[in-house]
Parts: sequence; C-alpha cells; structure tokens
Amino acid sequence: MSTEELVNQLSGIRIPESFARFGLQDALAAVALGLILGSIVLAILRVATIRRTRPIDRARTAIAALSRQERQARIAGLAALLRAHGEKMSGLDAALYDPAATIDIGALEAAVIDAARRARA
Repeated sequence: MSTEELVNQLSGIRIPESFARFGLQDALAAVALGLILGSIVLAILRVATIRRTRPIDRARTAIAALSRQERQARIAGLAALLRAHGEKMSGLDAALYDPAATIDIGALEAAVIDAARRARA
C-alpha cells in the first residue's frame, strides 16, 4: 500500500457535535476575552500617553495658588516647595517663625522657580 492510498483511506477527524458548533457559551467566552484584552490595552495606552508635567510647571501652578493666601501661609507654602526641591534659602527660618521678620517674597518665588528648573523629575 502506498502512502497516497493510505492517506485517502483515512477518515476525517471526528469530534463531538457540541464541540463542532458555535454556541452561546462560545460567544460569551469570546466577548469576555475581548473585554479582558481591551482592558489590558487601555491600561497600557493610558500609561503610555499620560501627560507628564514638568517640575517648573508644577512650581508655577503652586506659586499661583499660594498667591491667594495670606503672607505667612504663603511663606510657609513657598518654603515647603523649596524644601521639596532640596534647596534652602538664608533668612527663611526667621521669616517662618517671626511674622515681623522681613523677607522678599519675590526672591523666595524666584528661588523656588530656580530649584524647579534644576529638578530632573
């Protein structure tokens, strides 16, 4: 018997009829897999396309928000921003604890902006 004759005599693959037809369970499984895959793709795209703000933009936004505060709260907020960028400013301790102490708020804001420019994150 040749190989061709042997192949011709082989019968088709037989599977149970329930496996051969596309039913409701198969459709629901396909929808579930599509939803899971869509969720994964969405999460990846969200991480890949998130808008990242620069430190200088965050500092300017924070300074603008602090400009509506009273003087002592503004100085404390600017000091916190400066400390968040790892910087120090001379005369700041006296201004934080003594309301009568004089400090140039414009210079403090400029120091925060300069520190934010040097920041890498």
